Amino acid sequence: MKNLLQTLLILFISTSSLAQLKWESKASLPEFGVDLAASFTANGKVYFCGGRKANGVYSKDLWEFDPITNIWTKKTNYPGSGSNQCISFSIGNKGYVGMGASSTRRYTDFYEYNPTSNTWTAKTNFPGGVIYSAPSFVIGDTAYVVGGSCGGTTCYKNSLWMYVQSTNTWTQRANFPGGNRATMTAFSIGQFGYAGQGVSSSIALSNNYWKYNPATNSWTAIASFPGTARNATTSFTKSGLGYVGCGQTGWSSPIRQNNFYAYTPATDSWTNLTSNDDFIPRLLTQARAIDDSTIIIMGGRGDYGYLADVWQLKLNSDTCDYQDTTFVTDTTFINDTTFTTIYDTSYAIVKDTQTVYKLDTIEVYVIDTFYRTIFDTTYVTNFDTVTTMIYDTVTIYTHDTITRYVNIAVEDTLNFSIYTDNCFNITHKLYPNPSSEMVYLFSNNADCLTGYRLEFIDAIGQILETKPYATLVSFDVRSYARALYFVRLIGKDGDTLFSKKVVIR
Repeated sequence: MKNLLQTLLILFISTSSLAQLKWESKASLPEFGVDLAASFTANGKVYFCGGRKANGVYSKDLWEFDPITNIWTKKTNYPGSGSNQCISFSIGNKGYVGMGASSTRRYTDFYEYNPTSNTWTAKTNFPGGVIYSAPSFVIGDTAYVVGGSCGGTTCYKNSLWMYVQSTNTWTQRANFPGGNRATMTAFSIGQFGYAGQGVSSSIALSNNYWKYNPATNSWTAIASFPGTARNATTSFTKSGLGYVGCGQTGWSSPIRQNNFYAYTPATDSWTNLTSNDDFIPRLLTQARAIDDSTIIIMGGRGDYGYLADVWQLKLNSDTCDYQDTTFVTDTTFINDTTFTTIYDTSYAIVKDTQTVYKLDTIEVYVIDTFYRTIFDTTYVTNFDTVTTMIYDTVTIYTHDTITRYVNIAVEDTLNFSIYTDNCFNITHKLYPNPSSEMVYLFSNNADCLTGYRLEFIDAIGQILETKPYATLVSFDVRSYARALYFVRLIGKDGDTLFSKKVVIR
């Protein structure tokens, strides 16, 4: 009975509350968009290493991302050669990166990163020859690397290698039974590893998966990934489920994807999970989980090139505007200036009105029934108060006193419009300008230009970030040098609809 209840609970989670994955935009990768990078986690942080930048440079950079502060910090460079498609994983609070490839060379060196001392240490070279584009999974203090390429489609592998942290040794284990493949995806759940998908030397894509048991050194076929075969996917593990998604279907005419499927071991089944529309379809992206509570996705390649955007999975989210029916009833008594605050996860969208309930001279505010979006650079924070922000007018309700600030001038906002045949004038606000931290672009009719993209470029035309055009788009400019930059809107056919100057000071 206990096992049956656990199975039913997993099924409920898989098919109900996780029907959609809600991704929130975070601070973008510093400098350029990057794909084919390495990544790992340690001490509650995510690390992004190497890869190939949008300007073609093979990077040695190591960046640390703190999901709490939403800040990227430069760390000690990777000690190997600038490369991409490296093998990477975490064991305990150490990160491991190695092997990989550049435009002309392949590598076997392997290194350990200690975030406490911000130092790299050389470890035992990989004994299986040059290798890149191979996934890994970790069970306890042991990492496993499966498949990969040693140079072109004529040299794909099906080998499985085990790295033990405590002894700093590599040992070859039972070969992957699905044949020679590169760009596979792997993850672990409990004491088992899972690997599949990828592309064969004959350029055939596969969706089949196998489970690896380290205790018996054996592989067992499991249910195949649903839908059209795809490769260059990414994966993470959360709450005993394995998540695989993004990637591309097809080879000669590839179609990028942004959805995921969750694998449930108890039922040997996959559940489709859609993503929010502004999460750009992508492949070759990096996904990392921190302590089963924070999921971060970084970089990769989209329809228009390398990506610099970073996303965090919003946990316990709900797609409904109204989630419950909480009321302040006539049996609630308020004394003097005591405020009743009701916290939950519900939001009611109120566009043009403000509702205040009064008992004599006492005002009761129900916090979760007011939700506003700020459209300029004015922001007011008050505890135990309700703040209503309507365009350029801010009204603050504080206890029994009402203070109004009307027609606040925002001098650092650039207002402009573009004309389209279908939607006529679309107004925009670009702010603050100049800026030293964040730059925002607001549109009053972004839905009219679905599928368009925004590019943040420097003065010589290098694309630093690419994001989908939306109602409100943010660019983190804290890592950029003081200079002149541009935000430009690109149409589906590659035409430029506008290009506006932004000064970073």
